[in-house]
Amino acid sequence: MSENGAHVGLPEAQRRREATDLEQVWLSRHWQPDGRAFELRYAAAPGSAVACTLLCRMPGPDGPTASAAVLALRAALADCPRHVRAEPIEDVRELHTALVPFDRVPAGLAEVRKRLSWAWLNRRDTDFRLGVALAPLGGEAVSWEPVWDALARAGAPTVAAICLEPHAPAPELLSYLGYLAREYGRLAQPGRPNPVFTQYIPPDPFAQRAAPLYHDALGALAGRGYRLRVSLAATGDTALPLAEQLAATLAPYTAGAGGAVARPVAPSEAADAWTNLTGMHRTWLERTYRQEVPQPLGEWEKILADLVDLPQATAAFRFPYEIPGRPPLFATARRSGPTTPDGSAPAAPGPDPHAPKF
Repeated sequence: MSENGAHVGLPEAQRRREATDLEQVWLSRHWQPDGRAFELRYAAAPGSAVACTLLCRMPGPDGPTASAAVLALRAALADCPRHVRAEPIEDVRELHTALVPFDRVPAGLAEVRKRLSWAWLNRRDTDFRLGVALAPLGGEAVSWEPVWDALARAGAPTVAAICLEPHAPAPELLSYLGYLAREYGRLAQPGRPNPVFTQYIPPDPFAQRAAPLYHDALGALAGRGYRLRVSLAATGDTALPLAEQLAATLAPYTAGAGGAVARPVAPSEAADAWTNLTGMHRTWLERTYRQEVPQPLGEWEKILADLVDLPQATAAFRFPYEIPGRPPLFATARRSGPTTPDGSAPAAPGPDPHAPKF
């Protein structure tokens, strides 16, 4: 921030707020629900600075069409907020190393999710017995420096990946969300068993907590949305502690107010979680994502579990920044390229007739 004159002379909180505003404009400008996805990937190894890579993905009916689409998207994404410098990766081997940071499924895998809470409802005058609520992420311009500093000090090679996919909620999803808001709102009020008896049924305690969450979600998610995946991977045991710190940054937990949650990936789902990260996918991980909810979630609930609005997406998708006068955290010079442990360049992967031509 100090090198290009952006935000010079401003208090730190205002400087961070203005940087966040610029990033929100950048995200909004690239919102297009055409199957695209973009990901910020922070990586560090012991003794090295943090490196940040911006990746993107586009679908297509065939290889040439997809390659052309993703190169056009990469060119558009390169117009970053003014406090960020972006340079294209023009070497296929370096791109492969950025996308597949480890040569096998790492020992440590964790995910950061919106917190799910649940309870068996006391009321019988409803169509469902199990109540489930989803806490939103925070939308504030909080400091990410503690997360990046913890990543730089991790005792093993570690990667944090924040992936967003623009999403336009279907009318059926919004209708279902409206039904939940109304139903939980009704259950949060005293009820009557039938018109004959005057005895009232007390409000359901869980519905009283869930009703405002669904009411707020209905307003927040009715416009432009993003499917969010936050994944951590490490060759050691640093993934889960870093995921917990990242969850506390996105949505600090307060009693009765939800918050984000860090979850270790179930061993049976490690291969799928690794495929999500290396391929920029979002395959549902049943045991990891469902948390402790005793029944499987429906298809609409699965979407709501990772759907965020623009402020929440911006809070999670933070570009790197450094504050003048503090130790630098990031490697800003171009790397010389990936090498093997003996210092030699790795063998190039086999030719792909549809590989991007940089």
